[in-house]
Amino acid sequence: MLPCFVALLLLKTSLLQALEISQCIAPLGMESGLIPDRDVSASSCYNDGNVAPQNGRLNQEIKGGAWCPRSQITTESTEWLEIDLHSVHVITGTGTQGRFGNGQGQEYAEAYVIEYWRPKLGKWVRYRSIDGQEILTGNTNTYLEKKNHLVPPIWASKIRFIPYSSHRRTVCMRVEIYGCYWSVGIVSYSMPKGNKRSSGIELTDMIYDGQWGEELRGGLGLLVDGQYGGDEIREAAKTSAWVGWRNDSNSDPLTITFEFDKVREFSAVHLYCNNKFMRDVQVFSEAIISFSIGGRHFQGEPIRYTYEGSHVFENSRNVTIKLHHRIGKWVRIEMRFSARWILISEVVFDSDVAQGNYTPESLKPPIGKDKTKLATSKEAPIPTAHQEDPLYIAIVVGVLTALLILLIVAIVLIIHRHRHRKCFASPLAKDTVAQRTIDNYHGCGTSMLPDNKMIIDCPLDVKSDEYQEPYQALKCAPYFSYSTVLLEMKDFVKDSNTALSADSSNYDYAVPELSSAPLLNKRLRDTLSDRITELVGEHMETSPDINTRRSAAGSICSKYSTRSPSQQEVFIDLKRRLETINLIDFPRHRLRMISKLAEGAFGTVYVAEADGVPEYNGTITAEKRLVAVKFLSQSATLKERDEFESDVRILASLSSPYLARVLGICRSPPLAVVLEYLELGDLCALLRASAPLSMPTLLHIGTQIAGGMQYLESLNFVHRDLAARNCLVGKGFHVKISDFGTDIEAYACDYYKVDGRVSLPLRWAAWESVLTGRYTTKSDVWSFAITLHEIFTLCRRKPYEHYTDDEVLVNLSHLQADNGVFECIDRAPGCPRDVYELMSECWRRDEVERPNFAEIHLFLQRKCLNYATT
Repeated sequence: MLPCFVALLLLKTSLLQALEISQCIAPLGMESGLIPDRDVSASSCYNDGNVAPQNGRLNQEIKGGAWCPRSQITTESTEWLEIDLHSVHVITGTGTQGRFGNGQGQEYAEAYVIEYWRPKLGKWVRYRSIDGQEILTGNTNTYLEKKNHLVPPIWASKIRFIPYSSHRRTVCMRVEIYGCYWSVGIVSYSMPKGNKRSSGIELTDMIYDGQWGEELRGGLGLLVDGQYGGDEIREAAKTSAWVGWRNDSNSDPLTITFEFDKVREFSAVHLYCNNKFMRDVQVFSEAIISFSIGGRHFQGEPIRYTYEGSHVFENSRNVTIKLHHRIGKWVRIEMRFSARWILISEVVFDSDVAQGNYTPESLKPPIGKDKTKLATSKEAPIPTAHQEDPLYIAIVVGVLTALLILLIVAIVLIIHRHRHRKCFASPLAKDTVAQRTIDNYHGCGTSMLPDNKMIIDCPLDVKSDEYQEPYQALKCAPYFSYSTVLLEMKDFVKDSNTALSADSSNYDYAVPELSSAPLLNKRLRDTLSDRITELVGEHMETSPDINTRRSAAGSICSKYSTRSPSQQEVFIDLKRRLETINLIDFPRHRLRMISKLAEGAFGTVYVAEADGVPEYNGTITAEKRLVAVKFLSQSATLKERDEFESDVRILASLSSPYLARVLGICRSPPLAVVLEYLELGDLCALLRASAPLSMPTLLHIGTQIAGGMQYLESLNFVHRDLAARNCLVGKGFHVKISDFGTDIEAYACDYYKVDGRVSLPLRWAAWESVLTGRYTTKSDVWSFAITLHEIFTLCRRKPYEHYTDDEVLVNLSHLQADNGVFECIDRAPGCPRDVYELMSECWRRDEVERPNFAEIHLFLQRKCLNYATT
């Protein structure tokens, strides 16, 4: 029963959102081609063949490379580029570029203005920002996109870009518009203009785009913009989110009339009201709601709602009125004053398009008094909605809260008991040295490997709640783009010494089309399954023991290590997951975008707050979690989408507590992948901002990264960009490997172009990766040692800090030539000598002489145990 109540409460909360601005940010189709050429027109063009309006698409190089008007542009320009969306959309942003023309273009618009049109307006309206500005900032070069966030948004079915210049010049433009379909169905609303308070606060609907007079008619504005006012009447914004009326300036009742696009069936209306009763502001005392098909006669029985005023709390509140599935195309709301002022911020209707044919009402002829009385007496009583008893609501909430607390306590006890049993079953209990260590240090963390064996991670000398400041959401940035995932799946090795040759290729995360689809397409699944079966069969006959391989790490710490899962066991587990796991369809309405994390060639990564995040065991958590959302570019080809889909399904099958996992996908355009994200952000930014950390904490971080890379190594996955910027950190310094840092603007200087090829993390990459393009798990070992250097310098000293990029390249070439001139990175202050010796082994010229991640992980575990026992 309790989950049902929680689901109902969440559903009720979701209904209160008429327009979710943070979700209304998708590109509408100029770049992707969803807007066809026939819907793009212009006042003129310089050359129909090369610079026609259809060529004015963002990030596209079509023929001449942009739209160029025939005339030069001034402050009185009449040239325009028009986009016809056919249906009304909410436009929340615009993007523009100049004409790059493959390096030959020189024209761009330094500024522009926007005009928009929709059927109810019947005319073109010039857009003004919240501070009254008409001129929007344009471009400063021919290739970079300039994005403008539109506050307030625009409701339009057609939009025009009009270039503007303070001096006469030739311009060219490529454009994109961002927003979403206006699914609410409200065409316009009419109401009294609103008043100004004696304190000077303007409570008029300043963004209303219809006809102005004593009555506002035929437009849309603050009441449907998705922005809810705060408890205070005076807000930080230049224009208040509240619309207010004074009882001595308006007739009682106050009347607001809404017109919809079609005849609809209404179930409820929500009015978000202010209740500052100490300032003569209160919720209305009574609301009378009437419906009409034709809009001229509201003759049906109205719904009456009485609100019992509150003089206890002054917080703003949502007042919900049930409408009992009444039918209409016009809805009139009459509100009676209970104080001097009524303030409303948002009006939200729950409705669906009505089925059937309906005709407008006609004026009924007058009837006699007797007939009137008779008709009145036979009429059914007027339906009236009353507010729920507050005491009853308080009792229900109290009971639900008590049940929820009992459920949480029961789950905690079950988990605690389950973990306690596992600890007694651990193979470590047989090892007296390790057992004595655990008994002496109860804070040592444990992690579960795929074969359910327990291994010891480095202990923390910090409290579990350290660095757990209250989460504060950033202002939502409204645009998406995409970063590249640098995980590559190579062919699986036959044994520890021989590898099958395979071509390497980079893919993006892929979004499958159906939640019930298998993890891989049939061809790729069969190939991978055959390879896994072959490999498993070979390892059943003879499986190499990783502890027999030579390295400083393995020779020192085998006494303290537990058995790691063999490659055979890891492959069996991966095969099982590939055959059984389905990607979860993650509903977009459970995501609230917070801030842009990274932007790359394939799209944008956003940090979002999510409801209902699936846990490792398949259960759904009730609390909100931070996630990363990667949006696939609208311009992706069919082949790229297929590769994208295959890759994300493979990545979803990976299972390690040290890897950022795939949580699900959003299939509604734009396609998006939802990935795990941790509260404290990336490791590089955290270390730079934090106070100096203790040695056990730094080793704990390095041990977890090595654990994640050991799992990838067992599958012969190559990360190719391992660095602190690509590691996420959560509470208690829990670390997960990701790839989000690749396209974060703050780390752009960490990448270098070699011989005109793609950007490389030069200071982190092995010499063979930079100079020969070869990537293996041993090149990841090299990068891991650089990452350890970052950790022990708190990311405040760049690798090879005294070298320029070109000098780093020359230094790596010395290692390729094996002339003895190559210089390793110096040992950082505070870095243990034996750890630096391990790092030096990771930087050896020959790959076979470098330790593997299994050995590195065991060595760092042993270091952790040493600190736990001292």
